[in-house]
Amino acid sequence: MIMKNLFIILFSLCFISCTTEVTLAVQPDNSVTIKFDGGAGQAFTKMISSAAGMGGETEKSDNTENLIDTEVVSYELAKAGFSDVEISQKKGGSVSITMCDKKQSSYIFSSGIAKCEKGKLNAVITRKSLEDFYASADEQTRMILDLFLAPIFNDEEMTEEEYIEMVSSFYGAGAAKEVGSSFVKINLISKDGKKETLNYPLTQVFCGNF
Repeated sequence: MIMKNLFIILFSLCFISCTTEVTLAVQPDNSVTIKFDGGAGQAFTKMISSAAGMGGETEKSDNTENLIDTEVVSYELAKAGFSDVEISQKKGGSVSITMCDKKQSSYIFSSGIAKCEKGKLNAVITRKSLEDFYASADEQTRMILDLFLAPIFNDEEMTEEEYIEMVSSFYGAGAAKEVGSSFVKINLISKDGKKETLNYPLTQVFCGNF
């Protein structure tokens, strides 16, 4: 259950908020620092908490600042190959996570979604890279991704409008609205300090429309 909770939290941070910001920066020693800033909207917070076995606690309180157990998540991130993990939570459910991938060996790089060559960072966000990530992921990670009904992970072709309608039919209008207004912002800072920023609507990512 601990690992399941961890992946639910990380995917909710990466995908289900108005704008989630992910910053990767190459350091002088070739390690890569990663920072996640985001938080799930109300409708998906309820869904995520329920899937993680915390639904009862969340429903009893309007304060979602304790959505995650910071000690548990820090421990699991360390097991996954990250170091110098720091997590802070704010009222309303927003979470900030900073950490370091010293050898570029974490799943962020092994999945092929991010690459670093000669100190230059690149994000490889394509239909194929996301499909490959899903195919190579462990069973629990795939189970969490399946919660979002993403066509790209189900070998389906679907317009973004059709995807929003499907989310609405399964999870309600609130969840559909959150998905439709969500963006992922990725900052890539290479070793020489050059910065590249990418912005993806969540619906584009989940439908594989690149």
